[in-house]
Amino acid sequence: VIPLLPAFLQGEEVISGASRGTAYHRVLELLDFSKEYDDTTLKEAIKQMTEANKLTAEMASCVDTKDIMLFLKSSIGKRLQSASKNSLFHAEQPFVLAEDREDGDALLIQGIIDGYFEEDGELVVLDYKTDKVRRAAELVERYQVQLQYYAKALEQVTGKRVKKRVIYSFTLQKEIEV
Repeated sequence: VIPLLPAFLQGEEVISGASRGTAYHRVLELLDFSKEYDDTTLKEAIKQMTEANKLTAEMASCVDTKDIMLFLKSSIGKRLQSASKNSLFHAEQPFVLAEDREDGDALLIQGIIDGYFEEDGELVVLDYKTDKVRRAAELVERYQVQLQYYAKALEQVTGKRVKKRVIYSFTLQKEIEV
């Protein structure tokens, strides 16, 4: 079994000074994308997550709401919001995928997809990244195989075609089609 779980989900990452990736993923997991946000309402939503003990104060303190707002205003953010309003967005989707190997054995790959949504009867896979990179190509090179597995798993489970695989980079503040 090859896990495609981020370190924070494997319990291997300790939040010291708060891990940016862990915090951003948690906020995005809990955020109600069917709602409209501005800076004030987003800060209030994060405060409510903390008060409900769904997010630690340390995690909340390392999330820059400007980054989240840029994501929400991006093309992919608007598409996700539209899908969410129609109950077509799914966050934190676990999967297990069997890959046949040359020796005849099956290799099990497991992971959690940050999110996907249906659009025009097809699927869009979305993966959030906070990696410190200078170029989009670095993220594509690093995560292309991961997103291929996500797409393959979703197509098997849903019977629908994945038309796009997208990384949203919070560092570069842009969406990257893979």
